[in-house]
Amino acid sequence: MSTYESYAEYYHDLTKYTPEGIASSKHILDFGNQPVPYKEYPNKKTIDLSYLLPLDRNPFSDVGIKNPTDFTKEEKELALISKLLYFTNGITAMIPYEDKPFYMRSSPSAGGLYPTEIYLISSGHEGLDDGIYNFNVLKQVLVKLFDGNVKEKLSKALFDNPDLESGSLFLVLTGVFYRSSWRYQDRAYRRICLDTGHVIGNIDLVSDHLGLKALLFGGFKDKEVNEILSLDEDEEQALAVIALVNKDKKVNEKSEKSRTIPSRLDNKNIKTPEGIRLIQLHNRSSIEENVKVPDIKIENIEEKIKFSSSISFEKTKENFNWQNNLFNTIVKRRSTRSYSSDPISKEELGLMLDFAYHPGPDYFDLSLLQTFVAVNNVTGLEEGCYFYSKDGRHLRQLRFKNLRDEVYYLCLGKELGYKASAVVFHTADLSRAVFKYGERAYRYLHLDAGHIGQRLNLAAINMDLGVSGIGGFFDDKVNELLGIPEHEAVVYITTLGVPVKHVA
Repeated sequence: MSTYESYAEYYHDLTKYTPEGIASSKHILDFGNQPVPYKEYPNKKTIDLSYLLPLDRNPFSDVGIKNPTDFTKEEKELALISKLLYFTNGITAMIPYEDKPFYMRSSPSAGGLYPTEIYLISSGHEGLDDGIYNFNVLKQVLVKLFDGNVKEKLSKALFDNPDLESGSLFLVLTGVFYRSSWRYQDRAYRRICLDTGHVIGNIDLVSDHLGLKALLFGGFKDKEVNEILSLDEDEEQALAVIALVNKDKKVNEKSEKSRTIPSRLDNKNIKTPEGIRLIQLHNRSSIEENVKVPDIKIENIEEKIKFSSSISFEKTKENFNWQNNLFNTIVKRRSTRSYSSDPISKEELGLMLDFAYHPGPDYFDLSLLQTFVAVNNVTGLEEGCYFYSKDGRHLRQLRFKNLRDEVYYLCLGKELGYKASAVVFHTADLSRAVFKYGERAYRYLHLDAGHIGQRLNLAAINMDLGVSGIGGFFDDKVNELLGIPEHEAVVYITTLGVPVKHVA
């Protein structure tokens, strides 16, 4: 009998980075087989969305940008779709190289591998024929894969959730496994889900900006959704489904909870060889039936430890003043490569943390995640380690110490961790999470952490600060730094600070 209660716990342990493992690794990147970070369908019908973008010029062709006052009724609907897709995961910059250019996106991705694909399903949507489309990021076009209305099939795969009824546009986000495993091997599943969480973060903000509400579904019959898209399950599978509905639509509390449902626990024949653990975890987390979520409470650290002090933050302004600068912020967003070690203010840190959780993004289950902050250089705060209460909007200090050296080491010797003003850690009690959601918990945790990370990204860029996510770290060393038990899984790290200004 396995000592692990779930495959997720087994996977997490065996994909941890350790100093010894890094030193002994024989993995060599095969650049001859480097995956292409986008899909192409040369013989399929396409719908051009590029000329409908709200940009000064068309970055995809010489056709130019059409004046919105000249849009036809159909083009107005397509323009909304074009904005949504472009500012979610579109190409925002190109870096020329001798062999081939590298295209940067509106959403960050570990190693620039972009494993997330976006499929759009239209069902009675004005201006767009019923069918299934792939978003081609290289040309900013919709590629029509299949004709016909599949809403009934999709609804069945999502257990006939009533929140689907009023929707006419649906997004399915998939993970293309090899794009990330080429570099990160089995640990890639963490990166794939984090990267898809970044995309979800953009969808949530952009759809709201466009007058839509993005309803997030994590509980669905995997095989049926994969079949609707005709995916090769050895290479690519669905990770999340999103219904786009009118912003004013009221969501039933009961149906909202049923959008995040558990899978079964599966720790049978748990010992699996390296190289197949990624697909094993994903397949074992699949859902076939609507299992009820256990009514359990996830305790956080505030209920276990007495703190000596509490530092409160003021609430952020509604929507972080996105009305006129959301699109510009997304286009400007880049992962910071170096920090100056200069301080940020307590107020700036508070704004970024608060925006990550408020007002009301659609997450899978935020109660699973806990947030810690290592303060290196923040005006108004002592150096040390803090716990952040997302509900109380305050910091509670755990350790009084300069942690730069430790953070530098556990982040695999990256100077980002050393020179950042603050480093945010997201963790979860994995054993309790899998008790609540089965093997599916691992997916939910990383999708939510990526979503939070993207909100931190955009909040920082909006304030002209630097930000960079880190998915590679010595897992157990983080636990030691934070003083949390081994069963608490470290999910994601985000560095924040003052970027070095490069003079051209």
